[in-house]
Amino acid sequence: MLYFFGGDTLEIIESFIKGKKTEALCEDALVVTDSFIAVIDGVTGKSNRMFDGLSGGKAAAIKVCECVEDFPFDIECISAIEKITEAVKSLYEDDEPVGAAAAVAIIFSKEKNEIWSVGDCQCIINGKLHKHEKEIDVLLSEVRSLVLENEKRNGKTEKELLLSDTGREFILPLLKSQHIFANTHGDFSYGVFNGNEIPKDKIVVYKVKDGDEIVLASDGYPYLKENLEESESLLQEEIKNNPLCDGDFRSTKGLVDGNNSFDDRTYIRFIV
Repeated sequence: MLYFFGGDTLEIIESFIKGKKTEALCEDALVVTDSFIAVIDGVTGKSNRMFDGLSGGKAAAIKVCECVEDFPFDIECISAIEKITEAVKSLYEDDEPVGAAAAVAIIFSKEKNEIWSVGDCQCIINGKLHKHEKEIDVLLSEVRSLVLENEKRNGKTEKELLLSDTGREFILPLLKSQHIFANTHGDFSYGVFNGNEIPKDKIVVYKVKDGDEIVLASDGYPYLKENLEESESLLQEEIKNNPLCDGDFRSTKGLVDGNNSFDDRTYIRFIV
């Protein structure tokens, strides 16, 4: 989903968004207004709950987009986070537990000269990469890689494991229940827009200044670089050489048959 509402006051160098399977199913979104730039990544649900025919990730991403579009130009970070949280919460029926609809986002505010991050989107500020990986996903990626390595040592081929990812199957129960760590405190906790209040320590804020060069991106890029061409090139190398995502780059999932990449991906580079 790509939304441009003005944005003429911002120097956009390049931008790109692509779904891992089809554009219609893409749960990433990019919003550009005169006052804000936002990369949003809808969280792929682990249940069959739909929201007016949309997946929980896409429904939540759309809510975030609508919020950013309507933000007052001078809104403060915490107020912005609270407005998004309430918007996502509105997707649920009364008394329905939250969690089925969720998204993460990284947002640039021109008025405040700040970048606000909730979740595992990433950014580059004047050449310095800032990743926001979920501790629980890093751990589960290692466990999946261990299972796959065990399978390989017992004779399974890469092709067989791509068709039947036993590592993914092994960690799937934990992936399905990891929402109990969302917006909590302690080990393995993480921030996400799911309708529940986001703890302040799960909100990351970066101060920037006029003239800074910024890249905002979803986590669909294993190796985020300062230009789109290099980021795409490294992604294609990874798809070719590490389709299981169990090598130097490790993930909770590999390349699914019929998909063009591991995940939806969004990239935008601009000058403050």
